Amino acid sequence: MIAFKSLTVAIGISCGLLVATMMPAQAHHSTAAFDNEQVVEVTGKVTQVRWINPHASFKVEGTASGGAPAGLWTVEMTAPNILMNQGWKRNSVQVGDTVKVYINPLRNAITLKDGSQGGLYVGVELADGSTLGRTDGLGEGTSQ
Repeated sequence: MIAFKSLTVAIGISCGLLVATMMPAQAHHSTAAFDNEQVVEVTGKVTQVRWINPHASFKVEGTASGGAPAGLWTVEMTAPNILMNQGWKRNSVQVGDTVKVYINPLRNAITLKDGSQGGLYVGVELADGSTLGRTDGLGEGTSQ
């Protein structure tokens, strides 16, 4: 009887390990690439919105504060379900809207493949005047 229980446990553990190795890895990258002690304000027109997992994002073509380059900025955000818990809706930002977005810029300012600069979302003043996130020029983007 003891041998049967041991065999059952061994088979159960083996099956569990087999299933675990077949599942996709749940990886998440760090926000360490962004300078969370600096907040850049970018004012301009939204040119793209991506409401997708694992990170929503949008692009803004405009001017930037603090000597940061003007032009196209890619604003990386957290997952849409977390954004919705923070008051966002799928249509909070739409292509063509004029917004003022607050971001933590990349620590090493590089031009991304599409010609944009990169930043991590901190807050935004929307086209209708409402705000989401931190719009006081302080704070750091979410790492959730």
